[in-house]
Amino acid sequence: MVIDVLIAFVVSLAAGLIGSMVGIGGGIINAPYLSYLNYSPPQISSTSLIAVFFTSISSSYQYIRKGLTAKKIGLILAVSSIPGTFVGVYISNYFTLNEFRFYLALILIGTSLYLLFRSKIIGQEKKVSNHSEEGYYWEFSRLVILVIFSFGAGTLSSSFGIGGGIIFVPCLIILLGFNMKTASATSQFALMFTSLSGLALFIIGGKPDYYMGFILSIGSIIGGTVGSMLASRLKSDLLLKIFSILLLVVSLKLIYDGSG
Repeated sequence: MVIDVLIAFVVSLAAGLIGSMVGIGGGIINAPYLSYLNYSPPQISSTSLIAVFFTSISSSYQYIRKGLTAKKIGLILAVSSIPGTFVGVYISNYFTLNEFRFYLALILIGTSLYLLFRSKIIGQEKKVSNHSEEGYYWEFSRLVILVIFSFGAGTLSSSFGIGGGIIFVPCLIILLGFNMKTASATSQFALMFTSLSGLALFIIGGKPDYYMGFILSIGSIIGGTVGSMLASRLKSDLLLKIFSILLLVVSLKLIYDGSG
């Protein structure tokens, strides 16, 4: 039992650290770990969301203090994603564990590819002029697309307990021209509301493992705080490459487990 607690703490510490630094949410690490423990899909999603929620709070506090968070855009992301959490909770209840592992593996592969090619995505950053009517409508269309993708992020967040950062961050960079730091900060801000919405729905259904969620949250808070502090100081390209390879290995393990 003590070993399980220590492993959970270390896993959540890494989840909070990495999740905060790149704005994707620590659930991308916590969820596979809970799957390894043979939790049911709703238990995995709900328990992971507890940690995602506390990670987003701790890291958002640091980001807001530094003035990196675009709060208005973050609120747009949050409001747009919350309806998706209802869909995600519904879907989660109908997954078998093997199906959950398989689809989660696909998400991890997508996340890994995003991290590997993140520099090219960041290269898409550009400012959109709002000084013309054409520029105004183009900007409006980008916001509409952002709202649609945010709904998908909410669905993904509650279906797998991973948060919606894997969608939020690339969208903010590509559609609105945010730099990586601002995108990560704004993503974490939105994740506070997105994760809380999904978690509340799971709590009503009595799904979370609160003890495990508490352990994961402690590590996530510490990791999230440290990660948000380091994000503005370190160039994390090597770390991200190592992490992306790790995600590929974990995804292959999930596929293997799911095929058994």
